[in-house]
Amino acid sequence: MNSNFEEDESGFTLLELVLVLLLMGLIAGFTLPFVASTLDRLKLQSEVRKISSALQFARSEAISKKAIFTFNVDINENKYWLAMPKHNEVNQSKPIDKTVRILDYQGADETLKEGSFIILFYPSGNSSGGTLRFKSINDKDENNIYAVIIDPIIGKPKIKQFKE
Repeated sequence: MNSNFEEDESGFTLLELVLVLLLMGLIAGFTLPFVASTLDRLKLQSEVRKISSALQFARSEAISKKAIFTFNVDINENKYWLAMPKHNEVNQSKPIDKTVRILDYQGADETLKEGSFIILFYPSGNSSGGTLRFKSINDKDENNIYAVIIDPIIGKPKIKQFKE
C-alpha cells in the first residue's frame, strides 16, 4: 500500500481511528447537555415530591394528634421544617437540594419571594393553603417550573408542572 497512513495488524488506518474518535466525541458533545438537563429535572422532581410528602405528613399529624401542625419554610435559607406550636415541638429542619430553589409562595392574600412563611394544617384536615413554586437553578429552560398546590379545604398537596 502506498499511502502516508500506516495500517495496523487489523487493517485499520490511523485516519480511520481518528475519524471514529472524532465521531464519538461529537456524539458525546451533543448528548452531554441533554443528560445534564435530565438529571437536573429529576432532582427537581424528587425534591418537589419530598416536600409534597412532608406536607401530607403534616396534614396527617394534625388530624391524628388533633392539634394544629405547621409546615415552615425559609426561602432565603432554602430549608423547611415541621412544628406543633401548641406543644412547642419542632422537627429537625430539612435542607432543600442546593440545585433547587423556591421561586415563591402564593398564599391567599400575598406572594412571597423571600423570607419565611408558615402553612397551617388543622385537626379537621383543612389548611391555610397556598402554592409553592420550584425551579432548578441549573435548568436553562426558564419555563420548567413545578408547583405544590395545597388545597385549603381538604388540605391535600398536589404536584403540578406548568409553564410560566
